Amino acid sequence: MTLQATLLAAALALVPAFARADDAKKNDPRSSSNPAIDTRTTPNQATQPDPAQPPSQAQQMDRGSMEHGKKLTDDQVLRKLHHVNQEEIQAGQLAQQKGTTRDVKDYGATLVRDHTKGDQDVKTLASKTNLDLESMKSDARHLEKQQVMQNKMDQLQKMSGKDFDRGFAQMMVNGHREAIEMVKDARGDAKPELKSFLERLLPVLQKHQDMANDILSKTRDTASAK
Repeated sequence: MTLQATLLAAALALVPAFARADDAKKNDPRSSSNPAIDTRTTPNQATQPDPAQPPSQAQQMDRGSMEHGKKLTDDQVLRKLHHVNQEEIQAGQLAQQKGTTRDVKDYGATLVRDHTKGDQDVKTLASKTNLDLESMKSDARHLEKQQVMQNKMDQLQKMSGKDFDRGFAQMMVNGHREAIEMVKDARGDAKPELKSFLERLLPVLQKHQDMANDILSKTRDTASAK
């Protein structure tokens, strides 16, 4: 009994020592068990972007601004204007067929007339440099935009009455706004002959946008009066 009592007393005496050693290990900043420090993190790792994570909204906006800021060449401007003219002619013809008011039908006729004339001018300019205006048809981004435009036209085809008038006018407001921005951006660096054409084109596009805005306002007034 005396030997057992002695061993037990010795064991109990060692408990505080083990406890102090364990506490010291936990407080050691080099210990991987300290939750405040992750020894697996390499220097500057926290500041490096994770390629597996999608870009932030700010990064996407910066990227979009950079793409938007790219200047178009004269050839690209002519090709884009050619396709804009084709789209507006198609939309104008549809408005003449399905418009419910004289304003919409007359506006459709104006689009067909002005954009047909504009496209003739574009073709004349393109012929002087042997530019193929249809060469964008196989471009992936152009095909995507063409599909978006076709989807909008398909939606208009399904509309009727005031819904068509309103949808058509909204489409023309948006479309001409984009065309005006493109022309304004392009004219600064364009060659003299193209620049002169763009200067003449701007008031025509602005007139088209103003007419579309007027029609859109009238359709909204009619809807609110019901």
